[in-house]
Amino acid sequence: MAKNIAEQIVEMLENANVKRIYAVTGDSLNHLNIAVKKSSIEWIHVRHEEVGAYAAAAEAELDGFAVCAGSCGPGHVHLINGVYEAHRSHVPMLVIASTIPSNEMGMDYFQETNTIKLFDDCSYYNQMITRPEQVQRTLQTAIQHAISKKGVAVIGLPGDVSELDAEEATTSNQIFRTNPVVRPSDEELNHLATLINDSEKVTIYCGIGAEKSNVEVVELSKYLKAPVGYSFRGKMAIQPNNPNEVGLTGLLGLPSAYHAMHEADLVLLLGTDFPYEKFMPVKNKIVQIDESPERLGRRAELELGLTGDVKETIKALLPLLKEKTDINFLNQQLEFYEKVKEHQLMYVKEFGTEDAIQPEYVAHTLDQIAKKDAIFTVDTGMCCVWGARFITGTGERKMLGSFNHG
Repeated sequence: MAKNIAEQIVEMLENANVKRIYAVTGDSLNHLNIAVKKSSIEWIHVRHEEVGAYAAAAEAELDGFAVCAGSCGPGHVHLINGVYEAHRSHVPMLVIASTIPSNEMGMDYFQETNTIKLFDDCSYYNQMITRPEQVQRTLQTAIQHAISKKGVAVIGLPGDVSELDAEEATTSNQIFRTNPVVRPSDEELNHLATLINDSEKVTIYCGIGAEKSNVEVVELSKYLKAPVGYSFRGKMAIQPNNPNEVGLTGLLGLPSAYHAMHEADLVLLLGTDFPYEKFMPVKNKIVQIDESPERLGRRAELELGLTGDVKETIKALLPLLKEKTDINFLNQQLEFYEKVKEHQLMYVKEFGTEDAIQPEYVAHTLDQIAKKDAIFTVDTGMCCVWGARFITGTGERKMLGSFNHG
């Protein structure tokens, strides 16, 4: 018996190492649901499509790729918040948006929505499958976009199309997870090295784009005698095993990181698209290094903007630098950071009264008793402040939250 399109899609998802699909079962999703039941993929039935999209976004952040699905009409609209969350957090996620019968499109049919228009602002790839010949190529391209561009890909799938007989395409159905080495040119690195060598006081500030570069950031910091600040999303990766860290800056941050950035001659922004312009220094030189060149210069006036992976850029940069010997600036920032942390503990020591527990005390206690590989989740609002200030990175812990979409 020939496999249908739904079965072909599920087979491709299995080959892409998809373990789960988060969804609410609906008429137009029935064939996909049946195909999943016959596969190794687990159908996680949620109570609301928004929950499914958020769950998939969390899985994508932890594991690198995830899938959610929603049926036509309200199912599509319910997905939107979670889809925006994944896309704005730059995590790879596939959305399967099953739709009304293809012969009813454009006829104001029951539960009709235009998936192309609906998901256009929160996806890198957004297409409708209408013929069997499209399936393999469209799905492969969608997943390739999600993984390569780090965001959302959407495929619209009419219910009647999902039960048609599958057809094999002549293009590849393999998913390519590439790992290129990207760094600035030798000329750009020499320019950067000159700026650093000519600056007495250097501060490093890291975002989520530096999450795989802890060892290199710490080495650079020690070589330059530079304090290291970080964003909320960068904290879990940059704080551990880092003797020169001075905390966060920004709305949830600490005065120590703010002070270190403003007192430096040169600030190195590594893998961060830090959005709060008012916290950014304006009187010193700033260099930004990011894997996405379109982000360069949109948060601060730059002396130099470079495209590159943080790890590879630091590895290529270090041989060009002169080791700094003056530790006064670094020691001043570390001493100030200790005072800031001591002041913070006031809220922990005064842990409240019966029926009025101090939230900082709760966060600090959770930090003490949680395992070194614990996964923390925070809602928006004040709990983000408590998480940012009292949960400690170990190198294995993860912190999940709506840090961009809010």
